[in-house]
Amino acid sequence: MTQELATQAMHSDDVLSGRFRVHPVIGDSMEPTLRGGRDYALISPVSSYSGEGIYLIDTGLGVDLFRVTSTLDGAGGLCLSKENQRYRSHRISRERFNDTVLGIVVADIKPRDERFLSEARQ
Repeated sequence: MTQELATQAMHSDDVLSGRFRVHPVIGDSMEPTLRGGRDYALISPVSSYSGEGIYLIDTGLGVDLFRVTSTLDGAGGLCLSKENQRYRSHRISRERFNDTVLGIVVADIKPRDERFLSEARQ
């Protein structure tokens, strides 16, 4: 018996529901994974660490995307990093993280033909 390779596709009504938000990627900090000024992230709101992933966090100066992993140091801390190696990573407590997290990236949106997006903004 062969194992099913793909999970059941998500219905488009689920993606277009009020549960998710689309966030534009700004800057080069998440490149090459997400391109600033071109890509978007589909965000599901969360209020605490839900496992390794890319999260939208309120930095106090605005919102930004970070890859978040557990530090495994026994203190329950988290490591926030950028994909672009020019940016330094830093550690944060789970409590501080839970106070600042806005959501987790559930999908990348990579436009194929940006002309249509430009027209939609006009």
